[in-house]
Amino acid sequence: MDSFNAKELISKYHQGVASQEERRLVEQWFLIDLENSTTVPDQKAFERTDERISAELALHIDKPNAADKPVLRLLWYRIAAVAAVFALATLGTWLYISSYSDFKPETSLVSFNDIPPGKNTATLTLANGKAINLSSSKTGVVIGAESLKYNDGTEIAAGASETQLLTATTPRGGTYQVSLPDGTRVWMNANSKLSFPSKFSGRERKVLLNGEAYFEVAKSYRSKVKGDPSELVPFIVATDKQEITVLGTHFNVNSYSDEAATKTTLLEGSVRVVVAGTKSPSSAFSCMLKPGEQAINNGNIRVAKVDIEEAVAWKNGSTVFKDKSLESIMRELSRWYDVEVIYAADAPKYETFSGAVSRTRNISTVLERMQTTGSVRFKIEGRTITVTK
Repeated sequence: MDSFNAKELISKYHQGVASQEERRLVEQWFLIDLENSTTVPDQKAFERTDERISAELALHIDKPNAADKPVLRLLWYRIAAVAAVFALATLGTWLYISSYSDFKPETSLVSFNDIPPGKNTATLTLANGKAINLSSSKTGVVIGAESLKYNDGTEIAAGASETQLLTATTPRGGTYQVSLPDGTRVWMNANSKLSFPSKFSGRERKVLLNGEAYFEVAKSYRSKVKGDPSELVPFIVATDKQEITVLGTHFNVNSYSDEAATKTTLLEGSVRVVVAGTKSPSSAFSCMLKPGEQAINNGNIRVAKVDIEEAVAWKNGSTVFKDKSLESIMRELSRWYDVEVIYAADAPKYETFSGAVSRTRNISTVLERMQTTGSVRFKIEGRTITVTK
């Protein structure tokens, strides 16, 4: 395996599509990289290790050596004794409670079955009502003027000659990528719906979103209207609570109906956010975002500086939360693992936690880590999780 393929393997790991053997290989080399480090890693440090791991994989992946086994075995024993191991975000490994000082480890998790993470799965519905179940072995679909294809070039079905409205839907426990007709790329999170035309025309590119999606908007798209071929066409994302207008940029929108607010996080470029049903230029109902800012819309708009890595962690294969309430964390986990959450009367719903969890892990791994705080306990029965103190 050459360096390019090693990088591809790491990419598969982050996307959650690596096999068990591939995950184990990446994790072993990640631990080796950590062992050679002299500092406790943060989230940015994890990202910086990818290049070094890729180089090591390229050197060793095709060169099995019996001597490697005891080295790795010794490494695992040593890591187990190092307190920093709980900070390994790539392995779903660091979790702590922010406002609970009486630490009482509790790792007993009552489980009658474990629940695997979500996967690549979605449905594409045509204007005539025909539903196409998209392959779970693929990661994305490309919407073309004449055809529908997976992002590896495999054709799905012939495109319509006239413009029609298409709808991509991910279920609970599903995620998928969609490349729109203008070249815009969209990553859809679990339990989300995106509606868009099979061809963009006129003086705007408008899509409808319910749920969560990350957008990389094509900025060079120009009007197809006769007489103004040079006019750049704005891209609009409409939800039930707001409209976002951009030309070309990268941003994330979280608009789940069970969340108290719609959150728009800007990574690159600029966007304008306007509360649905309002035309007032007042800062209470509209704003222009700068990179690193988030618009929080609960009827009025508030702008805050945020950690953009936390906002888009789901798209990069992780669940990251910083000082989030248990109830908020469980809503996110319930969508990805497709589970129902029940709270006992004594459940610490508003206790805050911070942590990072790989989305490739079974739910028991996540819950057991949270239980080590001594503040909360979980019981898994079927696809129901009961939360107690």
